[in-house]
Amino acid sequence: MKKALNILAVLLVFAYLIVGLGFTSSSMKEMVCQRIEIKMVDSIESGFYTSKEIIRRYLNNGHGYLGYPLSEINTRELEAKLLKSPYFERADVYTQVNGSLCVRIVQRKPYVRIITRSQETWYLNEDGYILPGRGGVSPHILVANGYFTEGNELRNTLLIDSIQNPSKYKEWFDVLELAKFIKNDKFWNAQIVQLYYNRNGDFELIPRVGAHQIILGDAEGYEEKFEKLLVFYKEGLNYEGWNQYERINLKYKNQIICTKR
Repeated sequence: MKKALNILAVLLVFAYLIVGLGFTSSSMKEMVCQRIEIKMVDSIESGFYTSKEIIRRYLNNGHGYLGYPLSEINTRELEAKLLKSPYFERADVYTQVNGSLCVRIVQRKPYVRIITRSQETWYLNEDGYILPGRGGVSPHILVANGYFTEGNELRNTLLIDSIQNPSKYKEWFDVLELAKFIKNDKFWNAQIVQLYYNRNGDFELIPRVGAHQIILGDAEGYEEKFEKLLVFYKEGLNYEGWNQYERINLKYKNQIICTKR
């Protein structure tokens, strides 16, 4: 008897779910889009697009969606449209029974902002995605400027690893490695505010504290060079003062060449 009651209870629950799902499906077919909800993930850190900009640029200010049956909105097609943008890492589009068309966006987080001699702005994220600059957008991240190679390859390539002539853009690969190292180190992330790539092919570090020029050289052995600089900061500048030197040169192996003011 108890077993039969258990089976009956399971059947009743199953029947309830079928009826409920049928009712929900019927309601969704009749429901029209009443609102568009944009959910941004880490938008403060990335800052390329706001919710209003996404609605305006990708959803045509809601025209064609608001008042349209939710069941007829092609959410997969809308996701594909959003993911054509290099700025978006992920896009999830779905509808809700309250009449909402929901768009959840994960933006790519830039690691370094590159400003070329012609004043073109580009961003590189941790994975090497090349993101064109956008007017009015300036995330608070490490800035690199100077004699960076320019070319149409940058406009036609999504990932720096896929660039057709990588040797031509060597400093782009190098600056990304330096940016990742600086960002992931608490001290250097606070101390180094800018990188400059000079006409000699050397990287210069612009510090937040101290009025000195730091010549890193090329990116080869950069971890050892940063270690030398840290030792010099602790054992030299902390005693002599942070403004005693005009130039600190780290280019040469196992030595630091300093020029006093």
